[in-house]
Amino acid sequence: MVLAGAAATAAEPPLDPARDLPRVPPTAPSRVQQSFQVKPGFEMQLVAAEPLVVDPVAFDFDEEGRLFVAEMRDYSERRDEKAGRIRVLEDTDGDGVFDKSWVYAEGLPWPTAVLCYDGGVFVGCTPDLLYYKDADGDHRAEINRTVFTGFAKDNLKRLNVQALMNSLRWGVDQRIHGSSSVSGGSITSPVNPAMKAVDLRGKDFSFDPRTLEFRTETGGGQHGMSFDNEGAKFLCSNSDHIQAVLVEDRYLQAGSFTEFPAVRESIAADGPAAEVYRISPDEPWRVIRTRWRVTGAVPGMIEGGGRPSGYFTGATGATIYRGDALPPEYVGDVFVADCGSNLIHHKKLRRRGLSLIAERPSDEQRSEFVASRDNWFRPVQFGNGPDGGLYVADMYRETIEHPWSLPEGIKKHLDLNSGNDRGRIYRIVPKGFKARPQPHLRAASTVALAAMLESANGWSRDAAARLLYERQDASARPLLAEMVLKGTTELGRMHALRVLESVGGADSGVVAGALRDFSPLVRRHALQVTEALSQQGRATAELWKAVKALSDDADPQVILQLVWTLNAVSAPDEMEMLLAVLRRHPPEMQLRIPLVAALADSAAVVLADGVTPSGSPAGTEPWLRFLAHAVGVRGKESELQRIRQAFVSMPPGRRSLELLLELASGLAKKGIPLVQWDPSRQLSAHYDHIRARAVDGAAGSDPARVEERALAIRLVGAMDLPGSAEVISGALTTNAPMAVQRAGLQAVSQLGQSALGVMLVGAWPRLDPSLHADALGMLLRRPAWQADLVGAIESGRIPRGDIGREQVQQLRGVADAGLRRRVEGLFGAVSTESRQSVVNRFLPALSLHGEHQKGVRLYEQRCMLCHRIGGKGAAVGPDFESVRSMGKDKLLTQIVDPNREVAPNYLSHDIETRDGETFSGLIVSESEEQLRLKLAGGQELTFKRSQILKQKARGQSLMPEGLVDDLSLEAMADLLEFVSPSSR
Repeated sequence: MVLAGAAATAAEPPLDPARDLPRVPPTAPSRVQQSFQVKPGFEMQLVAAEPLVVDPVAFDFDEEGRLFVAEMRDYSERRDEKAGRIRVLEDTDGDGVFDKSWVYAEGLPWPTAVLCYDGGVFVGCTPDLLYYKDADGDHRAEINRTVFTGFAKDNLKRLNVQALMNSLRWGVDQRIHGSSSVSGGSITSPVNPAMKAVDLRGKDFSFDPRTLEFRTETGGGQHGMSFDNEGAKFLCSNSDHIQAVLVEDRYLQAGSFTEFPAVRESIAADGPAAEVYRISPDEPWRVIRTRWRVTGAVPGMIEGGGRPSGYFTGATGATIYRGDALPPEYVGDVFVADCGSNLIHHKKLRRRGLSLIAERPSDEQRSEFVASRDNWFRPVQFGNGPDGGLYVADMYRETIEHPWSLPEGIKKHLDLNSGNDRGRIYRIVPKGFKARPQPHLRAASTVALAAMLESANGWSRDAAARLLYERQDASARPLLAEMVLKGTTELGRMHALRVLESVGGADSGVVAGALRDFSPLVRRHALQVTEALSQQGRATAELWKAVKALSDDADPQVILQLVWTLNAVSAPDEMEMLLAVLRRHPPEMQLRIPLVAALADSAAVVLADGVTPSGSPAGTEPWLRFLAHAVGVRGKESELQRIRQAFVSMPPGRRSLELLLELASGLAKKGIPLVQWDPSRQLSAHYDHIRARAVDGAAGSDPARVEERALAIRLVGAMDLPGSAEVISGALTTNAPMAVQRAGLQAVSQLGQSALGVMLVGAWPRLDPSLHADALGMLLRRPAWQADLVGAIESGRIPRGDIGREQVQQLRGVADAGLRRRVEGLFGAVSTESRQSVVNRFLPALSLHGEHQKGVRLYEQRCMLCHRIGGKGAAVGPDFESVRSMGKDKLLTQIVDPNREVAPNYLSHDIETRDGETFSGLIVSESEEQLRLKLAGGQELTFKRSQILKQKARGQSLMPEGLVDDLSLEAMADLLEFVSPSSR
């Protein structure tokens, strides 16, 4: 599914609908099984079809086994008609096939989510989240209220049908979780006017269905969100089919970080837009649209060779299998649909340290778990069922496509409503699977529900947990407490603990017992429950003793959870626990950031102990530089005084240089120069050592001495002492090693003095050519230095050939109008040629035979700064491995016209800091306190909000237009030959 619009033009060729756009006929439900190619040993069992259900996009089973389905009959352009419905299906004879259905609620615009609760259903229907309930048993809801509103608030006039709220899920924390997709919103509650508006930009959400307490959750996906058995969260987007959430948003809101953590990661081993194996034919309209785009008859992304398949473009519904009908080895696997390619993709998840990786099974390397020859098969969402099977919602549509991307000349001949009277629901099960009896849990006793928490089927555990939470039965507490301590399965004990917490029965004694459980899963969740007890003032000494014992835990995930917990609450012996973790574990990113944040005031104590002449306490040395940076960022005078006294007794040397440099880097974020930290110059011996090493011309090629000199030069920049400019200038000499020159550039950037721009351009001929890009980046970031750069180019001191197209584009965008005119005099005015015309100019390159090695060199010169291939390059823009299946024609368009279609996560933002620098990059993550930006080249910078003067979304790709406009047709053919899969 393509997101960008494509306006019709007068150049659209005429079509003969009968010849050029033959209708693709649907397959009757009675014959549909013949269209599927399913992994051997499994089958797709049809459990509901039209007219019983139409256009299913989301569903949920209630405790009686009834299926509530969101029917998006108004897809894709009829939202104003409010034709969407909620339908309830029943299997009245117990044969595993639904045989009756009723319209439960109607008049809904684009419903996309549904979840059963308390005899009714919550329904996601942008901009609202609604609640419906049938009070009189006639299968039709009489109760109807808007619980929350404001989803996609800023986009309501032009809602993207592929970016709506979706995937309501019952969480292990007894909250309802949902994906807000990429549309965000400002959420308020009509039933709770006192609720303050909650900003969902870049975030998902959850709420307590009893109290309606609403909060943000880590998000960033598009359509599809799921939890595994352990409560870990997974997301997907159109072209990034499986992502893992790394940290819960509540920890980000509670903590104060010196470095912002990554919140999610793409985990597919074969890349975000991985290769897929479609067996259905390409739709005729797709082939024609691609041909029109190639010839320039219409704008829009060119799809691969008239073959718009072979890679994820419409990934949706990523779901973790949690049932017990499939063999046990499938539990925890992920299933993802690509509705545009009529298939269901399957991956296995495995741990890699604190991260996950998703891989194709060995017997599915070049095939899909399910693929259909029927173009109408449109899987969009999954769900684990009461019988242990994996259920599939099939919209069953002739056309699935964003209407904005259809040229009018094609669109007027298509029936986009074709299929709004059809729909299918399947379950994936082993061949020969027989339906189990329907669950009837509404009348189940509390004892029976508690026992179900140990079921092998994830749906059963969730349903039992939900019903126990709804009932709030005090008699459940002793049952659940006993199960926490004596249950036979780790999942049962974990669920019992979380339900016990939700019904008010989790006391310190029970939680302490769970903290001593032999299962790491139970111990992790017990730590989360400990947070609530602590915040309620109910944590006892016995509980904290059990928490403290976990600082020596052998499981890395337990250690990580312990550190996050200690970020959220204050605990007795907290520093002792954190130090124990710090001494036993290396500073791996996922652990380092929360551990440094949790140390807080104690970071200065550990650092001070580490810089004493006796050396750092055992195991702390690898952490000291991170602690020094954190102390600097905090900028607290009492802590800085402690560190200053410690440095007085520390002998000058390489170790002191490293730690002082990290401290200076942190202080810079508070706007404090290093010399201001030591106004009485107690560290004069260190300063003398810095000056001596910074001008150590005898360092020669000795790597250790060169590195020490480089550290000293960077410190000279951080200190901004009299004579600093002369020292830095000496580092930018012809004979200086590259590491020293690089340090000199970094020092120039730190000083930021207006006169240094002249010095920098003067050093240009002496710089190692590999550092020219860094120097240009610094000159371009400060308006005062931009004029120095332009003057140097005009005079020939910097050859025009040394300025890349990306830098030329930046110069053309400088704020000063006079300077822009001078830039145009050097490089010409901005081209008025349309990007489509440039694409057309390069089209003949598609028929030329390119040379692989020449393509490699072009990639290294023009692409490697932001794109990775074969493990080489920086992963800023899309990984070339993930787009290799697109075909040369589509790659050509993306390279020449990077702004034609830009995914939201690749839109560039400009950040102007209070000290006069400007940075352009991609926002990786953000909070109320800070923002993390990824620059071209892959460097990531964290900015405190207090550092940022202005922030602006450019609405464009970070890749500049015109980057390849000067290539010959032969050179373009070389580049495409290297990037495309045929060369590898």
